[in-house]
Amino acid sequence: MTASIASAVDLLKWRVRESFDPDLIHLVCRAVGHRWRARVLDPVTTIWLFALQILHGNTACTHGARLLPGVQTTDSAYCQARKRLPLSVFQMLFHRTRRMLLEATDEALSRWHGHRVFFIDGSTCSMPDTPALQETFGQPTGQRTGCGFPALKLIGLFRAGSGLLVDALIEPLYRHEAKVAHRLFGHLRPGDVLIGDRAFCSYVLIALLAARSVHVLMRQHQRRQTDFRRGRRLGVRDQIIQWTKPAKRPAWMEAHVFEQLPDRLTLRRVEYRIESNGYRTQKVVLITTLLDAQTYPVRELASRYGERWQVETCFRHLKQTMRMDVLKCRTVDGVRKEVWMYAIIYNLVRAMMVEAGLRQGVPPDRISFIDVLRWLAHRREGEPMPRLAVNPHRPGRHQPRAVKRRPKQNPLLTHPREQMRKAMRGWIL
Repeated sequence: MTASIASAVDLLKWRVRESFDPDLIHLVCRAVGHRWRARVLDPVTTIWLFALQILHGNTACTHGARLLPGVQTTDSAYCQARKRLPLSVFQMLFHRTRRMLLEATDEALSRWHGHRVFFIDGSTCSMPDTPALQETFGQPTGQRTGCGFPALKLIGLFRAGSGLLVDALIEPLYRHEAKVAHRLFGHLRPGDVLIGDRAFCSYVLIALLAARSVHVLMRQHQRRQTDFRRGRRLGVRDQIIQWTKPAKRPAWMEAHVFEQLPDRLTLRRVEYRIESNGYRTQKVVLITTLLDAQTYPVRELASRYGERWQVETCFRHLKQTMRMDVLKCRTVDGVRKEVWMYAIIYNLVRAMMVEAGLRQGVPPDRISFIDVLRWLAHRREGEPMPRLAVNPHRPGRHQPRAVKRRPKQNPLLTHPREQMRKAMRGWIL
């Protein structure tokens, strides 16, 4: 290993070790005004147990309460200890660890033409069917009352290259991403590039990002008309265009902020075709503020936008590999604490992948996520990181969107469970 790589590895190791340091946890608790008594399940022990519970696949609290050697407690006491910790403790702990890990991983990642690149997207998570969660988050409209489960919408901002979760928004199911995405823009610096799908490709969001000197690369919204006969031509299906400020202000935006937006935006529109088999989309139209066709040719923009699918892998690791697709807490605060703890553990895994990639001389996203997760869950104190599995590089790979394993042939719950139980008693009699 070269001296620069060794230095980056040492910095990452130090930051990861700091993430659950008792002094940091005590500092965060005091910062939010939380006070506690000397007991077995103090904030440090409680957070450590919570982290181990997530690392083991969000196992049951009965099992989670026994994961820390030397700690004798019950699942009831552990749940009460988690409830005592304010939600702000988990939020601040995430932001502090994210700041440390982002700084450390940025030193190890290469940049695209000097730009840091970020992805933004949204996903959903299910949770227990309780009145409080139903009222706060809502459930899919295709399900009858009493027959479905509430679900939240998670909007995430991810760092390209490392997959680190920079920040997240926990919103009701039917709140559109474009209405709240601006709350994540504060993490972006001048010169950064934000890549998103067409849900985020609106005049208002692009104007807010341009005011921060942040570049965008997004797929054009399907309702906008595309006419390459107008505008300044840069090449084949490549042009400079003008977008006009909408006459109507979005309901979520304050009037004085809307008035400060420019009347026009100068943007670049490019179109390219995807000829590979297995891809549903054959024609893609991109909107970007990267206007220099020499520095940013169409082929390179298309390649960079194609990497946006990495965000789907990030959500898949959170929801499938780490089992966050179905949350277990039954209160609103409990669900939010659960999501933030997932985010902290996810970032630790991503930071370890960057360290392993530096050691083994491969890109971080080639390191097996589940291999790192299992090692973190079962590692012993002082145990050095082993050589981790490296996924093969298979660009352009595609599979049919179908499953081989047949589901159980159980009927769907079409009425509330209590009504079905009463009906069953009638059948038995």
